[in-house]
Amino acid sequence: MDRSASHKLTIPYLGDVLISDNQEIGERIKRAGMSFDIDKINWSEYPFKPTVKLFTGFSEEYLWICYEVKGDFFRAKALVDQDAVWQDSCVEFFIYSGDENGILSNSDTIYRNFEFNVLGVCLSAVGTKSKRVRLALEEMNQILRFPSIDKNNLPSEGDCFDWNLVVAIPLRILGIDQGSAFRANFYKCGDLTAHPHFLSWSSIEAANPDFHLPQFFGRLELGKS
Repeated sequence: MDRSASHKLTIPYLGDVLISDNQEIGERIKRAGMSFDIDKINWSEYPFKPTVKLFTGFSEEYLWICYEVKGDFFRAKALVDQDAVWQDSCVEFFIYSGDENGILSNSDTIYRNFEFNVLGVCLSAVGTKSKRVRLALEEMNQILRFPSIDKNNLPSEGDCFDWNLVVAIPLRILGIDQGSAFRANFYKCGDLTAHPHFLSWSSIEAANPDFHLPQFFGRLELGKS
């Protein structure tokens, strides 16, 4: 496992974030948040590697994540939450917030996945790898998304393009708060894009592409305000 998974990283407190100022949100997270790359190619048969930078921090109510993607290939077929967003130009966040000792066996580990395509359409579920339950509409509506792509002026499918997406997930849904330690991984994928790819922040040791392996999640914690 790579160093990101063996050392605990601290996500900084951002203070108040003005949700009404969409343009400023991403810049605020870049200035005050923590940053790292989603750049691990875990499966050599999928060598395509767009440049993916991630910035993250938290406020009183939300975990904020800003994905910055360069050199991707456009696809956006999923238009409604809980559609197959992983087939599109997609970024993802998986989290395990339980007892750290319980992550060693992924067969019964309960974790959450949050997957977003370039339009901010989200798929999210909670449960074990084999038995997952989709989040209810009420919870899905609480996840804020700020995409850079204008739905009225989209690139053509297969075009190479740059994009970014800011999301804010309520801490309550994640089951964490200030000082909480947890395990997580961040991903970039696009199963049916012109160049399928499966990048991760924390390395994954598996024979085939599979993000649902919490034993390879990295270690993080929320800092103090």
